[in-house]
Amino acid sequence: MIPNILTTFRLIIIPFFAYSILYEKSIWLSVSLFLLSGATDIVDGWIARKYNMITDVGSVYDPLVDKLMQITAVVCLAIIGVVPWWLIAFVLIKEITMIITGSVLYIKKIVVHSNWYGKAATVFFYTIIFILIIFPDINDGVKDTLIGMLVGVLVLAGVGYLLKIVGKNKGDVCDKRA
Repeated sequence: MIPNILTTFRLIIIPFFAYSILYEKSIWLSVSLFLLSGATDIVDGWIARKYNMITDVGSVYDPLVDKLMQITAVVCLAIIGVVPWWLIAFVLIKEITMIITGSVLYIKKIVVHSNWYGKAATVFFYTIIFILIIFPDINDGVKDTLIGMLVGVLVLAGVGYLLKIVGKNKGDVCDKRA
């Protein structure tokens, strides 16, 4: 299916993105690959919803590739000294928690749908990382504020996601699969 092909394309972009930041040190190539990844994420989701191509595999594969890109971006930016190393630990803990939760629910035959918390956090994440790639030497106060805002949004999204899953309105977020 086309959405899963686009997700695979995004997966293939990840090592090229990392190479462009770490070795090529090409801001514009890095930004282009990062934005291409984000754009294909939007397009594959739109195609899947519009043409009813949502699959259980895609529901797991797509967010996994998103998380891999996000983790790669944070690790690369930490390696080149743009973001603090603790941000890697924070993002890893948050994403691993989400992956484990999603996997447990998937095993229990519960499919977790994307929600506005996750979509808003992803857009915010891409925006902050985009800014930090373009302006790696940005003022420390501005950088700290951006990183603080990013952490806050990721925490809120994670809490909102988990509250929906354990809350009474599970139908908004997930349903039983066959």
